[in-house]
Amino acid sequence: MDFFTINILEDGGLLLYIALFVSVITFVFLFLRKKQSEPRVSYKISENELEIKLRAYERLTIFLDRIEPIGMCNRLQLHDINNVGELKSVLIKNIITEYEYNISQQIYVSDELWKLIELVKNKIINNIASVSDSLSNKDDVNVFFQKMLKESLQNNLMIKKAQKLLKKEVRILS
Repeated sequence: MDFFTINILEDGGLLLYIALFVSVITFVFLFLRKKQSEPRVSYKISENELEIKLRAYERLTIFLDRIEPIGMCNRLQLHDINNVGELKSVLIKNIITEYEYNISQQIYVSDELWKLIELVKNKIINNIASVSDSLSNKDDVNVFFQKMLKESLQNNLMIKKAQKLLKKEVRILS
């Protein structure tokens, strides 16, 4: 008789495990089925929102073009400045002004793109400062322009990288 009772307990334990397993599987099945039956909201961007976002990308493209130091010197006609320190100040101030004018565009672009744009801005400012600081007070602004020309390849590569990511996001958007 003890043998029969032990087998029932062992079988009862096995039945308990089976019942628990079936309950878990049923719960998971019902949970997944409920998730699938819920309507999925697919957000489609309106024409107005698309237009606003595209304008933001356009403004950021212009911003990247406008902070290129050599182009800035030509556009702002800074060739008549005779002091390297003053030239440095004008260039950095112009970059900061352009950035502040476009700072609201960050809400329309990815975080990755915005971080890259900030990085480009900061590196160009640092580049201008380091070129200016490497010169003595006696150096002419033409020496500054020559050094900036040598550095322009690096600046252009950073700008092109940001523009490439910008174009990629626009293609995905439209």
